[in-house]
Amino acid sequence: MKGMLKRIFPVFLCFCVSGLFFKLVYAHSDGAPISCLGSGHDRYSFRFAAPGTHTCGNLGCHYQYPINSGKGKFMIFVLDKCEPNEIVDILVSFKQTDTEFHGFQITAQDNYYGNRLVGTFLNVGNDSDTQVEAGGRFATHTKKGIRQKFWHVKWQAPPEDFFVANPVRLYAMGVESNNDGTAMGDFIYKATRLIVVERKKKKKRTGTYHQEGVRYENRLSFLCDTDCFKHVPDYERLSARFFVECAENVYS
Repeated sequence: MKGMLKRIFPVFLCFCVSGLFFKLVYAHSDGAPISCLGSGHDRYSFRFAAPGTHTCGNLGCHYQYPINSGKGKFMIFVLDKCEPNEIVDILVSFKQTDTEFHGFQITAQDNYYGNRLVGTFLNVGNDSDTQVEAGGRFATHTKKGIRQKFWHVKWQAPPEDFFVANPVRLYAMGVESNNDGTAMGDFIYKATRLIVVERKKKKKRTGTYHQEGVRYENRLSFLCDTDCFKHVPDYERLSARFFVECAENVYS
């Protein structure tokens, strides 16, 4: 009897541990686990690498198919340049998929030693379809957000006094899921976009205006001394938009 119990106990323990493991694995409809984006080597640069070597496709969550083997398309839409500390809008989107359930996780890395996480992801107002993780280092879906194919998040670039090894790479992985509670039948995708974080260089705009039959070549700042502004009180405090519009009228 004791021998039989000794043989049964390891099997019973294995089932208990396996049950706990699978419960953890398949409970991610409320958001992706932190740092499951994987290595992310791609056509941009072999030096880029995500925080870990594990992905949604080999952690046991969705492992049946290779990454990007599905017929769907997974994309990131964002500007290609921004200034330090600027908040930019990011759209993460699926298309050409047939399933009802989708998910994603996104992070931002610069080229400093290959995989440094930079910037901060922000929630968009009262949007309950997305959430941020690890203090804004990642953004992912919520349980409500799995029934859609696109998500809107915001990312704040590092401040000006923070050295950024450009370009910053926005790297995301997406899941096209059948939501059957198993690791089978789900497709994993990855997408990347590059964004350069740098302060805009002030362009010296030159132009021509005429005064009393004399042609002048001057920079835009010289227009403050022309009749275009003198009839407006406190012209030094005019908006940049009015300044440019006035300059365009003078140049025309």
